[in-house]
Amino acid sequence: MDERLLDVIIGFAAFLTLIILLAVLPMVMPAGTAYLAAIIVFILFLSGAGYFVNAKIT
Repeated sequence: MDERLLDVIIGFAAFLTLIILLAVLPMVMPAGTAYLAAIIVFILFLSGAGYFVNAKIT
């Protein structure tokens, strides 16, 4: 698969994950903690995906 297309798909999936977490987590956690957790999961998702994409390319 083309690396650029894979990056776009990963970015879109990460954005959808962030939106879902921002909507769901405040229902089960205090608001401030939930938003922080959503951002941390988003960053970890993008970091992990970038690591695996780089490993696949090389």
